[in-house]
Amino acid sequence: MKQILATISSNVEVMPGIHLMWIEAPDIAAAAQPGQFITVRCGDFTLRRPFSVHQSSLLTREDSGEGEIAILFKVTGKGTLWLSQRQEGEKIDMLGPLGKGFTVAPKSRNLLLVAGGIGIAPLAFLVQQASSQHQMTLIHGASTAAQLYPKSYELTAISYQRFQFVPVTQDGSIGQKGMATDVLPDFLDWADQIYACGPVDMYKAMALSLDPSPLKGEGKGEGEKRSKLKLRKCQVSLEVRIGCGFGACYGCTINTRKGLKQVCRDGPVFELDDIIWQEVRIWP
Repeated sequence: MKQILATISSNVEVMPGIHLMWIEAPDIAAAAQPGQFITVRCGDFTLRRPFSVHQSSLLTREDSGEGEIAILFKVTGKGTLWLSQRQEGEKIDMLGPLGKGFTVAPKSRNLLLVAGGIGIAPLAFLVQQASSQHQMTLIHGASTAAQLYPKSYELTAISYQRFQFVPVTQDGSIGQKGMATDVLPDFLDWADQIYACGPVDMYKAMALSLDPSPLKGEGKGEGEKRSKLKLRKCQVSLEVRIGCGFGACYGCTINTRKGLKQVCRDGPVFELDDIIWQEVRIWP
């Protein structure tokens, strides 16, 4: 973990209200793993804002002594509005990498990624890092085609024939009409591991399909089809209100089946069936 004053390389609005920012941060780029995050001091606001590491350029420039990371963020309040207005060449106070990210089991070959909206942010980094050794399918759900990840062609280029991008929109403007979780069952037989990032409703829909369900508290009746999700561990990235970002303030504590955990230090990545979803307050 390092605190640095980093220079912004670029800041572009890639979707309505959503910005892609590249930041010069060689040390963080060298250490960051998919699922980890940084925090940024936004103007005069007391609390830093957390952002998933979206991509790292060091993966392709390891011998150059240079390195950048990207964050993909939605303007949701005064802090992110301030950040969206920063220009190339300006400096921002950044701390990271923080938290524990995604893990890939040594024997896994087929990885299924499920993104809801801006939840694509940390999963793109996982594609970037793991696609050379794994077959990957990324399901991205959004309200309309305009809200889908505009850089999907770049992810395909990174992983060539080992990557499949599956768009899903609520209005049916592109891909299958519906929610990302509607498409999920089509790939369960194929997947060795599942990774997800999105809104709490998406996680709850996935949790309800588990057997036994952590929301229902019991398994399905005898003779009913048992969920295939229970056969594979599913890792999810949580977004809750984070204060300090490194475990000192306990402001992001959640209750899990393994006891109280801090999202910033013990997560933000957790096993789906470990979370007590009725008690989690997700950051809007």
